[in-house]
Amino acid sequence: MKRSISRITLVAAAGAMMALLPALPASATNQTDCGDRTDFVKVWYNGNQTACFANAGVIAPQLPNVSRIRSGDNNIEIMLGDSVRAMPKWSSIRDVEGLSGTLYILQIL
Repeated sequence: MKRSISRITLVAAAGAMMALLPALPASATNQTDCGDRTDFVKVWYNGNQTACFANAGVIAPQLPNVSRIRSGDNNIEIMLGDSVRAMPKWSSIRDVEGLSGTLYILQIL
């Protein structure tokens, strides 16, 4: 009997904690094929490779030697090398200085 009361108390406490914690937003950002689409976030990296991303959320792509980023139809924030930048829709940045930074964090707002 004592064991079942302990179990009921534990389950009730866990349920109360879950009810008190705010729901965290799901991160739905995902990498996708670029195709001919221009509305995705597109990253040129490591020479001639490209990667595209869609949907709001945060992702840590760890793409090395980034030469260009285009925001597409998205407001984004990025951590490129040691700097954090915000980019509005339909904007683009290029690495004209040859810094070849790594894209650590991409947030699509």
